[in-house]
Amino acid sequence: MDFILSKISDRVKQHKLLTAIYASNIFLSFHYYLIIYVNSSFLSQFFTDTQVSTLYIIGSFINLVFLLHISKLLNKIGNYKIITYAIITELLAATGLALTETPFLVGFYFLIHLIITPMILFSLDVFLESESIDETKTGGIRGIYLTLANITLFIAPSIVGLILINSQYHRVYGVSVLFLIPLFLLIRTYFKNYTDAPITHIKIRETISTYLTTPNLSNVFITHLALQLFYAFMIIYTPVYLSKYIGFSWSQIGVMFTIMLLPFALFELPIGRLADRKYGEREILTVGFIIMGLSTLLISFITVKSFILWTILLFITRTGASFVEITSDSFFFKQVNTSQTDEIAIYRITRPLAFILAPLLATLLFQFLPYQYLFLLIGSISILAIHWSLSLKKIEKLV
Repeated sequence: MDFILSKISDRVKQHKLLTAIYASNIFLSFHYYLIIYVNSSFLSQFFTDTQVSTLYIIGSFINLVFLLHISKLLNKIGNYKIITYAIITELLAATGLALTETPFLVGFYFLIHLIITPMILFSLDVFLESESIDETKTGGIRGIYLTLANITLFIAPSIVGLILINSQYHRVYGVSVLFLIPLFLLIRTYFKNYTDAPITHIKIRETISTYLTTPNLSNVFITHLALQLFYAFMIIYTPVYLSKYIGFSWSQIGVMFTIMLLPFALFELPIGRLADRKYGEREILTVGFIIMGLSTLLISFITVKSFILWTILLFITRTGASFVEITSDSFFFKQVNTSQTDEIAIYRITRPLAFILAPLLATLLFQFLPYQYLFLLIGSISILAIHWSLSLKKIEKLV
């Protein structure tokens, strides 16, 4: 009887913690997605295009270094302290962006934001992985997690459209700060007594060796890097291209992005469940890259100012990306457990790595080709990634 009551208590506790993680992800996502597509335009008020790219490169490089040493921090202070300190730091940085008009401070606060936000995402990943006990449900749990976040992703541009008047970007940052407060309170309430799982610290060199000698890990890493490169290019350069070169207003772009991002809310949950129960990640991942790659290639050849045409095309690109996002995450987290923080950190460095590589590649391309052909590069990377998605094998969980 005591055993049964203990099991019931554990399930209730797990349910509460999962709910708290989902809610925390929603608040963090609102904060993040409100500003993600306006960052480059906001920075361009104070810096040249080259300087903006440099800020992305510097911030992403520092974040990459942090993530490579995250397990040492977890050993010393624990995941709860990491995420609480990170949230407080991000709140201060975002508040600074909302209040200052000094170029040096704008650059400084933006760098802090760029460095800290992925740390919060990583900590939530650790919490979520610790609650994903049944590996047969990982895709479903991850699907709910990503879907809730992506609901905010397609709502956020509409909110931006309402509050962004006459390029007053400070309003957007101010509103984004408000979502960090309930995030902080949720973490304090539900994870203050969180016990970190035993962490087997693996040196970076050994972890990289694990990736190189484990084909599933190396292949899913490359596919996820290709996805993050797609995101980096699109986040930094698509808003500028649509407004400066095609001629859309920000009110039009806001509506366009809202519709464009809808696939993340619509498809990731059912796709995650399909990957668990029927088709497997490899097949869906490959289909996603095909859709994403071909539709992105087409962007380079569409130069007319047609709201409907651009909205449909961008919607299709994100349909493919939503397939890739949920299946790459589901596949990877079926390979690891919560103690393998170095493996998770290496996987998560794909984002800062992409924000280093994308500005470098774009700057190089712009020396030889017009702006519109950047999308040929992005589409080609997605198509090439199919080789690695097809190389994924049946799940063999690491021990």
